[in-house]
Amino acid sequence: MGTEFMGRPGFEAVYDAYKDLVFQTAYLYLKDWYAAEDIMQETFLRYYIYMEHTKVENARKWLLTAAKNMALNHIRDIARSTSLGMEEDEEGSLGSEESSEDIFFARLWRREVIRSADTILGALYRKSRRWFDAVTLVYCMGKPQKEVAACMGMSLDSFQSMLYRAKNWIKKHYREEYDHIYRT
Repeated sequence: MGTEFMGRPGFEAVYDAYKDLVFQTAYLYLKDWYAAEDIMQETFLRYYIYMEHTKVENARKWLLTAAKNMALNHIRDIARSTSLGMEEDEEGSLGSEESSEDIFFARLWRREVIRSADTILGALYRKSRRWFDAVTLVYCMGKPQKEVAACMGMSLDSFQSMLYRAKNWIKKHYREEYDHIYRT
């Protein structure tokens, strides 16, 4: 009984501990603030339903896996609805703006970028949780550096130095993936 969350207080503790991380995970995949918030809420709703079967030490992994899977399902569903819409309107705007080949390669490119970002951020998380938090909040979520530095209890100069070191570590160890993401 000691390793399980029981009732509302347990849920609130898990929510408070992991809400930002779950949101960051969803946002990493979706790059859409509102969709990431929806995924975060859905993840915690599902956790609330199943929490009596989840041990404390497994809550974080469960939440992150659920958020990632829901985000990927969301991307898949959007792609399906887009391709269904294109099939219905083959002679419409598709012919005037982009060919189906261009759309296919744009989707393929996005999928590769997401995989590369996932690889980099996973390695960064294993290297340093502070670097991961800083990079995710600033570069993935677009939060101001000054605000994130204050939240992390750092001066802006120290924070920017940490970001610089994290970015150089990424470039050193994941040059190909980094270049793939930032290719123009």
